[in-house]
Amino acid sequence: MKEFLNRHVLFPKKYGAMPYYYLLFLFFAVFAALPIKNWFDWFCFLALIPFAKFYRDSYGEEIPNYDWEITAMIAIAALWVLNYQYYYNFIFAGFCIGFSEIKPHIFKNRVVIYLSAVTACAVYTVIKQGFDINLFFGLLFAYSCVFFAHSFAVSQRKRFVLKQDNERLSIIIKQSERDRIAGQLHDNLGQVFSTLAINADLAEKLVDKNPDLAKKQIQQIGKNARDNLSLVREIVADLRKQKLVQVLAVESENLENAKFDLTTDNQAQAFTWPDNIQNELSFIIREASANAIRYSHGNLVRITFNEDSDNYFVRIKDNGIGFKNKANTSREHFGISGMQTRIEKLKGSFAISDKNGVEISIPKE
Repeated sequence: MKEFLNRHVLFPKKYGAMPYYYLLFLFFAVFAALPIKNWFDWFCFLALIPFAKFYRDSYGEEIPNYDWEITAMIAIAALWVLNYQYYYNFIFAGFCIGFSEIKPHIFKNRVVIYLSAVTACAVYTVIKQGFDINLFFGLLFAYSCVFFAHSFAVSQRKRFVLKQDNERLSIIIKQSERDRIAGQLHDNLGQVFSTLAINADLAEKLVDKNPDLAKKQIQQIGKNARDNLSLVREIVADLRKQKLVQVLAVESENLENAKFDLTTDNQAQAFTWPDNIQNELSFIIREASANAIRYSHGNLVRITFNEDSDNYFVRIKDNGIGFKNKANTSREHFGISGMQTRIEKLKGSFAISDKNGVEISIPKE
């Protein structure tokens, strides 16, 4: 029940109380409908239920691609104009269109449908009852809201992307310091241990007092030195593994150059995941970003990181044409086999679909 409520009824928590505040404006529509006199009044009144559901879905976690919900909202808003000359329900549809993270040409198509519907309703109202101040303000809000929402959404998205980039750069600075220390470990300690091993070998040949015991001790010194040298090299190699923060910073720039936005959810959480998992996911993110740029024909990539007590979860989704609609659907062509191989090394699961994009689940050790 809780999952159902979170997915279909309640607004995502990250939006706070603001969506509920806007939903209160539907009560003005309710007052405009009273008293209910006939079946058409009842029809318009009950249509507010799916209207509110479509409005809620516009805040969903999925990138909205379904035109029928937007079309239904516009149709219901038009019904209210025909019955009550009430234009303000159009504002909900306008905001849903404006805030949708969709490709530019889809946005333009939806705006054309929306403005055509508003204009047709305006013509009907003028013919029926003439032009008055209420119609003026209703049309003002109905026409402007979609462009205001789109402008605000683009601005917010750019600020959000900039904030994420700054977070990544901050962590990269710290990571660079780690790389510097790793280099010093390799150059200095590596040389020390190499010298120690050479000296131990030389001493072994020169010792003449209690040669058996000395030989064993010196052999142990040489062995320890070589073991420690290997250990230092492993530490350095581990420190130099690719981190998610570095990959996200680089891919954000690559996507921006290709006119894409990159947004992430819960990235700070993912930065604490084990290094081996970050290393494998880094390859997959690079591959998925390249595929989005080359084949998706979209303008947005969203990466969502999550975890529970048993698994790490990653979803990579763009707002493009979908995998099945691409001209070349070879799994090798899109690097999917390579992605699967890396996840299988971690004993995880890998799935790809048009609806959810790339979905990854990796068990915790």
